[in-house]
Amino acid sequence: MGEGKRILFVSNGYGEDNVAAHIAQEYRTLFPGHRLAGYPTVGQGRFYEQLGIQLVGRGIDLPSEGFVRSPRDFFIDIWNGLFFKTCRMGLEIRKASVDCDLLIVVGDPYLLLFTGFFSRLTRENRIFIGLQQSEWYASKKPFKLHYSALERWWLKLYAGLVIVRDTKTRDYLLRKGLKLVYSAGNPMMDCFTISEEPVFPADRMVIGILPGSKKEAYENFGNIIETLACLKRGAGEESSLLFAVAFPPNLDIGVLERRYGLKRITNQVTAFGTTDSFEAYRLDRSDIELFFSKKLFGNILSESIAVIGLSGTANEQAAGLGKPVFAFWGNGPQITEKFLRAQKKLLGEALFIFPPEPERIYRSVHEVLRDKKLLKKARDDGMRRMAGRGSIRAIVHEIEAYINRTAQT
Repeated sequence: MGEGKRILFVSNGYGEDNVAAHIAQEYRTLFPGHRLAGYPTVGQGRFYEQLGIQLVGRGIDLPSEGFVRSPRDFFIDIWNGLFFKTCRMGLEIRKASVDCDLLIVVGDPYLLLFTGFFSRLTRENRIFIGLQQSEWYASKKPFKLHYSALERWWLKLYAGLVIVRDTKTRDYLLRKGLKLVYSAGNPMMDCFTISEEPVFPADRMVIGILPGSKKEAYENFGNIIETLACLKRGAGEESSLLFAVAFPPNLDIGVLERRYGLKRITNQVTAFGTTDSFEAYRLDRSDIELFFSKKLFGNILSESIAVIGLSGTANEQAAGLGKPVFAFWGNGPQITEKFLRAQKKLLGEALFIFPPEPERIYRSVHEVLRDKKLLKKARDDGMRRMAGRGSIRAIVHEIEAYINRTAQT
C-alpha cells in the first residue's frame, strides 16, 4: 500500500472546495496513513475547516467573486490587487508543494496549468479532478463547458491521472488520446448527507428553494418570494405547501430580513421549526412562512417534490436526486440567461428555465407536478446525467491504486 504520502488538495471555488474536502475526509477514513492538507484558491475554505482538513494557506477574495463578465469586472479586480495576490498565491502553493508527494487539483484545467507553473512536482505526481466541464453540454466552448484542444494538452502535460464527472466526458477524452482517464460519476452528489428519518411532516408538500451562494442571491430573493406568493395563492388557503430554503453558510439571513421584511417566528409550534437546524420566518404582511436551514441541505432536496433553484452546483445536485428544478435568470454575474441555457443542455428535461416572471414560473410548476410523464422525464434525465452517489469512495480507491502503480514503476 502507498503508506505515509503527503497529499495537497488545491481547489478553486465553492463547489470545488466542497468536493475536495469530502474526498480528503474519505481518504483520511480509508487510508489514515497519509497526511492531507488543503489550499482553497478562492474564498476562505470553510468546507476544509468543517471537515477537519488542515489548511496550508488561503486564496484571494476579489469583487468579481471569480465571475468576470465584462472588462469592467476585470479592471476592478486588477485595482483590488489581482496580479499581486495571484502571484502571492502561486508562491504559497509552490512552497506548500515542496513538502508534498502528490498534488490533487480539483476544479478546471486553468488551475492545473497554474499549479503546474508554480509547483515543482512531476506530471506523475499530479492528479486532476475536473468538475465543471462535461460533454453533456454539447458545446465547443473551452474552460467552462468543453475540454478544448489546448486544455487537453494541459491535461497531458501536467496530470498523470485525470478524473472527470461522467462517462460521456471520459470516453471523449480517451478518444482524443489521453491515457489515464477515470470516472465514477459526479462527486458533487456525495457532498451532502440525507438523514434516515424525514425531517418534514408527511402531510406537507415541500418546495425546496436554492437561492445560490453568491451575493446576487440577496437581490434575486425578491423574485423567489413573488413566485412563492403565486404558488400559495394558486394552492388555496388549505394548502399543505411548505417552503424550505437551503441557505448557504456564507450568506447572511439578516440581509433578507432587512430587505424583504422577514420576521422571525420565535414560538413556531411545528416541531421541526423549533430545532437548531431550522429558522422559521414569516413574510411581513403575509401568511407565507419560510423555513431556512444551513444544515439540512440534503433533506431539503430529497424531501421536496420540486425545487426553485438559482444555483449552479445545487441545481445539479437536486436534479441528480430526480427532482424537477425550476430556474429563472436574475441580477448578477452568475445566474444569467446564458448560464441557465447551458445548464439546461447539461440537465436536459430535469431543468425548466424562465425569465424572472413569477406568474409564469408558478404555472409551469403547477403543470409539471400534475403531469406524471413530465415528472418521469425530469427524474430520469437528472439521475442519469448526474449519477454519482458513492463516487467519492470509488475515486479515493482509484487514487490509491494510482499511487501504488506509480510507486512500483
